[in-house]
Amino acid sequence: MKTKIINYIIGLIFLIYYCICISNSYIQLVFHKNGWYLGEWLISYQDGGFKRRGLLGTLFIVLNELTNIKLEFLVFAFVSIVYAVFFTLLIQLFMQKKNTLLTISIVLLPAGMGMVLKDPTIIAKKEIIIFLLYLIYFLRLESKKTVKDIAVSFFIILAILNHEAAFFYIPFVSFTYFVKDNSPSFIKIKKIILYHLAPAVVTMLLLYKFGYSISTPHSIQFLQEHGLTLVLKGIYGYDPNYNVLKFYKAHSYGYFTYLISLFFATITYYIYCRSNEISISKKFLVVQAIFLIPLFYVAYDWGRWINIFFTLLTIFIAGEPQLVSTFKKNITALVLILFNSLWKMLLFTAGFLTFPAVDTIIKKLYYFIYFKLF
Repeated sequence: MKTKIINYIIGLIFLIYYCICISNSYIQLVFHKNGWYLGEWLISYQDGGFKRRGLLGTLFIVLNELTNIKLEFLVFAFVSIVYAVFFTLLIQLFMQKKNTLLTISIVLLPAGMGMVLKDPTIIAKKEIIIFLLYLIYFLRLESKKTVKDIAVSFFIILAILNHEAAFFYIPFVSFTYFVKDNSPSFIKIKKIILYHLAPAVVTMLLLYKFGYSISTPHSIQFLQEHGLTLVLKGIYGYDPNYNVLKFYKAHSYGYFTYLISLFFATITYYIYCRSNEISISKKFLVVQAIFLIPLFYVAYDWGRWINIFFTLLTIFIAGEPQLVSTFKKNITALVLILFNSLWKMLLFTAGFLTFPAVDTIIKKLYYFIYFKLF
C-alpha cells in the first residue's frame, strides 16, 4: 500500500481519536460533572494550601473568579484546546514519515493510543498534559532545534505539579534527550542529573513533605461557592489511607490479566522494531520499569499507567526511520491489526478482555493454578 494512502489513514485515525476525546471529555466534565475527572482538574491551592495536582486548578479558580464563567466550561475549553494541539502536532509528526501498515498496528494498539476506542474512560485525564509536553520536546529535538536546559527543568516541574505521575516517566524524557542530542555522553549524563532528575526529585519531596491533602473537609463546599456541584465526589471522596493491597487481593485475577495485555503490546512493538531494525535501549527499559514500580504499587489505575507508557513509546517510535514495506510485513501488520482488535484493556480491575468464552477459560485456568499454588 502506498505511503500517501497509509498516512491519510493514520491522519483519519487521529481525527477519530480527537472526536472521541472531545465528546467523552464533554460527557465527563460538563454533562456528568464527574469528580474523578472534573474534580481532579479543579484541585487547587486556594482549597487548603499547596498540594499535589493543584497548579492548573488554581488557575481555573482564578479565571472563574475573574470572569464568572462556569468551572466545567473553563476546564472543558482548556482540555479541548490541549487535545487539538496534541493531535495536530501528532498528525504533523506522522505525516512527515514514510509509514507502513505496521505503523497503523501500533497506532491502534489497545494498550496505547488505541485505548480511546476500547475504554473511553481513559480520556479527559491529566496525562494529556504529559503527552503534549513530551511531544513538543520530542519534536524540538527531532528537528535539531536548541532546547534550553532550564526550560526542560521548568516543564518537568510543571508536569509534576500538574500530576505527580509525571515523575515516574522522567526516564522517557532523559532517554529521548540522550538519543537525540549529539553532545558527548558525559555531558548528557551530567545534564540529565542536574536538569531532569534533580528538579523532579526536589519537586516530589516538596509535594510530599510540605503538601497538604488533595481534599479537605471543605473541598466540596469550596467548589459549590464557585458555582459547581459535583454529581460524583470522585477524588474528593477518596480515602488516602485506603488499603490498596487489599483491593489488589480482592481483584487478583483482573490485575493478573494486565500481564496478558502487556505481553501482546510488547510483542506488537517487538515485531515493529525488528521489522524496521529499530533498537530501543534495554537499559532504558529496565530503568523505566524500576521507576514505575512504586506507581503500580500505590495506585490501582494500572491501565492508565500502561497506557501512558505505550503512548509515549509510540511518539518516540514515530521519529525512527522505517524500512520499505514488503508483502510479508504487510501480512504481518494485518494479522496484528486484526488480532489486537479482538481484545481490550480497561482503566483498572480488568487488564485483558476478549470474547466471553475465552475470558472464562483464562479465568478458570488462573484460579486452577492459583489454588494449586496457594
